[in-house]
Amino acid sequence: MINGWQHRRGRLSALRCRLESGHPLSADTGICTKTSDKKKVHRMQMQDMGETLPSATVGAGMGAGENKTSLRPARLPLGRKTGYGAGQLVEMIVESMLNIFVLFYATAVCGLPGALAGLAIGAGIVVDAVANPLIGSLSDGWRSRFGQRVPFMALSLIPIILTFNLIFSLPVGLGQTTLFLWLTLLSVSLRISLSIFTVPYQALGAQLTDDYGERSSVAAWRWGIGILGTVAVIFLGYGVFLAGPAGVSQRDAYMPFTLTLSALLLTGALIAIRQGLAVREQPHGSQTPAGPIHRRLWGEMREIARNRTFRILFVAGLLFNIEAGVHQALGLHVVTFFWQLSPGQIQGLGMAAVLGLVLGAPLAGPFGKRVEKRTMLLISMIGMVICHGLPATLKLLGLVQLTGGGLMGFLGVLAFSGGAMMALTIIAFVSIIPDAADEHEHLFGTPRQGLYFAGWSFATKTATGAGVLIAGTVLQLIDFPVNLVEQDPTMSLPTQMTDWLAIAHGPGAGVLSVIGIALVLLYRIDKKAHARIMADLTVRRRTR
Repeated sequence: MINGWQHRRGRLSALRCRLESGHPLSADTGICTKTSDKKKVHRMQMQDMGETLPSATVGAGMGAGENKTSLRPARLPLGRKTGYGAGQLVEMIVESMLNIFVLFYATAVCGLPGALAGLAIGAGIVVDAVANPLIGSLSDGWRSRFGQRVPFMALSLIPIILTFNLIFSLPVGLGQTTLFLWLTLLSVSLRISLSIFTVPYQALGAQLTDDYGERSSVAAWRWGIGILGTVAVIFLGYGVFLAGPAGVSQRDAYMPFTLTLSALLLTGALIAIRQGLAVREQPHGSQTPAGPIHRRLWGEMREIARNRTFRILFVAGLLFNIEAGVHQALGLHVVTFFWQLSPGQIQGLGMAAVLGLVLGAPLAGPFGKRVEKRTMLLISMIGMVICHGLPATLKLLGLVQLTGGGLMGFLGVLAFSGGAMMALTIIAFVSIIPDAADEHEHLFGTPRQGLYFAGWSFATKTATGAGVLIAGTVLQLIDFPVNLVEQDPTMSLPTQMTDWLAIAHGPGAGVLSVIGIALVLLYRIDKKAHARIMADLTVRRRTR
């Protein structure tokens, strides 16, 4: 009788939990997963890092190529990973063009003051603050015969290509106000279009596999293929379209440059969409959302903001990407006026950095097998900060007086090493985010892959939003000359001006990443914790 009473009481508790919150009881604790108490959620997270499950729950019955704690395959065929990775060409090509060329093009080539150019380009960050969560939530709840993610990816392609080309073909003869408004409109439109592709695309990657290690492999392939887009930008830019004495100052060369890149990114996008269609019926534990998007979005955003892990990763990623954005936005100014390199030397330095980015991808696999993801992230972030800040610091302190080949060798080694460290950092971040989304579903009872990657997408685009805004403000504060192409593209700038450029580009920006490193130390999900989380989620997903 007592057992029967307890059984009925448990069923009533479960029913009350569902009616009041729309969430089930936790499969392993019996606690309702919906709670408004921030301290209780934090307590659950801390307990989850130390709880234990019977070994049979995690490992029993696991065969080759299977993941006992998942409904998805633990190992993916190479074609699936490379096909999915081709979609990264879209983001990498667009972001590389914006990071490397757009501020220089808008200021030195088109004559827009640095602060206005930075404000116009950075306006996209405001739009992303609204668009990314909206797109992530829509994508999480979308139901169609083409799947959750593919319709958004396909819809975005024409707007991306159109705005991408227009932003590098600004009309001649416009006044500063008109030019600023036109650049702002294009920047905002490009940001929205890119978000519509990248947020669902990144969430699609989280649905390919639940395996802790295989996610690192997917992230590495995605990065390794995507970085070929950056290679194309640098090679076609410095080596083909912007080659010659005038170099990056050739205004008419930018349009054919972006048209060529558009064909490449379109090819990558279509290959990724094909892979998305192939896995659209794969089980992923998603639930049909309740209520219209305008009513549920704010509640969903508050929910993920209550998650301690999300807050750590979001702020750390935000700071890392702002640092990278400032470093990249001022990079062309610094190598041209502080280091006084020729176009050929700039191309060589850029290729050294890209080579490091390319080789960083295959290093992630063996490195990730030996250390936890958090350890790899910490090591790579520290290494990147050193590589970015060391060259200018040593020269400003008078410790480096190199010229010619010696200078190129010194800068080349640090550019290569910085590229490799940046690749490892991004791969570590991207492979950690699905694990954090799994933890969120474990704690709150709702899958939020789209919203989690919306947060990361917002943080990465801050590299060309807030980063460019800060860089443009720096140019304005040091009175960097506008219309430099019309005056004299080879003119020398005052030493004090170039020194401030170098400080902002290297050690100044590096302070942001140092704060991010301190935050990553608070991240707690490791391989064992993730296995426990997946054991719980598998039980829940099988009952849906």
